[in-house]
Amino acid sequence: MNNRQLIIQALDLIEDRLNTLLPVAVLSKEMGYSLYHFTRLFQAVTGIAPGDYIARRKITEAALDIHRMPERSLQDISLDYDFSNYETFTRAFKRMLHTTPSLVRKRINKTKLPLLPRLYEQDLLQVPSYSDLSPHLVDFGKIILQGPVVKIDHDFSVISDTWPLLFSKVDTISDRIQPEKYYQLGFWPDDYESNGFSIMCACELNPINADHNQTFPLQILPPIRYLKFIHKGRSCDIPSTYKYIYGIWLPKTEYRMSIPFELEFYGELYLGPDNENSVSEIYIPLEFLQEETTLSSFINDNRFS
Repeated sequence: MNNRQLIIQALDLIEDRLNTLLPVAVLSKEMGYSLYHFTRLFQAVTGIAPGDYIARRKITEAALDIHRMPERSLQDISLDYDFSNYETFTRAFKRMLHTTPSLVRKRINKTKLPLLPRLYEQDLLQVPSYSDLSPHLVDFGKIILQGPVVKIDHDFSVISDTWPLLFSKVDTISDRIQPEKYYQLGFWPDDYESNGFSIMCACELNPINADHNQTFPLQILPPIRYLKFIHKGRSCDIPSTYKYIYGIWLPKTEYRMSIPFELEFYGELYLGPDNENSVSEIYIPLEFLQEETTLSSFINDNRFS
C-alpha cells in the first residue's frame, strides 16, 4: 500500500465518523502511524493538516444540512456533528466560513461559502501541482463578455456542448476583441447549493466599440481585484483545483470572495480540454477581511513542506 492509498483509507474513515468525535491521535493509531508521522504524511498527500480537514468537513456538511434540512434546528445540526454546544459550533462556523449558521439558513450570503467537499483519489493526484499554483493579485478594469449560458446542476458535461455553440456563431459577434479572448464565467444564486449555478462560455467584447448585439446574453464584470491561479492539465481535472482553492488555500488566508462569480481564461498556452500540458488561468474576485497584508506572506506560509 502506498502513501496515497493509506490516506484514501483515512479519508474514508473520516467520512464514516463525521458525526462522532475522532481525534487525530486516534485516527493515526488506527492507520498504524505515530501522530507525528501521520500528520506529516496526511498534509503532504492532501495539502491540509488532518485536524483542519476533519473540522472543515464537519462544518461543510453542517452548512449543507442547514439548507438540506430546514425542519431541523441549528442546535440539533450542531449536535449531529458532535459539537459540545451551539456556541462552540457557531464560533467554528464563523471562523471557517466567515458567516453564521443563522445567516446561512436565511441565505444572507453574497458570495460562495468556502466549503471543503470530501477529497477523492482524483483530487489527491492533483496535489503535487498545487504547490506550483503560485497565486498572485491582479487588477482588471471592466470586462464585457458575451456567449451562451447553461445551468449546471450535477451534470458538468453540458459545458462541453456549450463551447461549440459559441464557436459556431462567434463570427456574428462583430464587436469581439480580435484575436479572440475566450473565458468561462461561473456564477450562482444564493441557493446554489440546492439549485445549481450557471456557466457562460464567452468571448470578450471591445468596451469602447461594443454594440452589444443580441446573438448571445451579455455579462459585464466590474473593475475589481482578483486572485489569479494557474491550472495545469486537463479541463476535467479543474474541479480538483477549485476544491483546493476554496476548501484549502483561501481559508488559510485573510481573503474571501467579494462577488459571486469565478472566471477562467484560455490563452495561448491552452492546448485543448484533453491535453495534459494545457494551461488555463483562474480568477477569483477578492476582498480582504482584516488589515492589508502582503499576499506573498500567505503564499510562503502555506507552501507544502
